[in-house]
Amino acid sequence: MARTSVSRSRTTPDAAARAVIERYAKASPRPANESEADPILGNADMLVSEWKKQLGEEADPMLLAFRIRRIGMVLDRISNTVCESFGLKGNEMHLMMALHRAGPPHALRPSQILKTHGVTSGTVTYRIDQLTNQGLAERLADPTDRRGYLIQLTPRGKKMMEAVLDQFARSYNTLLLPFAQVAGGHDVLESGLRFFEACISCEDNKSLRSGP
Repeated sequence: MARTSVSRSRTTPDAAARAVIERYAKASPRPANESEADPILGNADMLVSEWKKQLGEEADPMLLAFRIRRIGMVLDRISNTVCESFGLKGNEMHLMMALHRAGPPHALRPSQILKTHGVTSGTVTYRIDQLTNQGLAERLADPTDRRGYLIQLTPRGKKMMEAVLDQFARSYNTLLLPFAQVAGGHDVLESGLRFFEACISCEDNKSLRSGP
């Protein structure tokens, strides 16, 4: 089947953009060469180069998405390493993060967890049970709903969550030290990622996200 393409042109970076790109290049750690690359995740430049040979320049938007997805896989690996060091599973940590992010008293209704995690009610119940069985969270009566309950971090869960977040902060501060030294680099990337997310989340493109 013939590949469908959308006519587009990639604009040339202006002077300000080129300046930031050059600062990134100067500060960037040496990337892994082909022999050092992860056999599963690979090196994003290598993967993009191989795809571009097959698909051509018109695939640039798709390949940018591939690159970001690959970074997400690397971040998942870092996250899993931190979780394992505390004896947690990834989904347990995500639930504890949601409770911690809610602020004191670090409690949410199951319906709120369901909305933010995008899983079934049965899955939410199972994950809550996993935390309560470990003494990391507890069920409390909901003062606004006699039939409902709140799930709240216990003192032990809050202490563990603070340790987990501290480990994340130290890990990323170390890993991204070269990035932090690029003048304007953080703001430029954050703005670009926000713009990228807005494009793929746009209501006008809803049919493209949901598929045929």
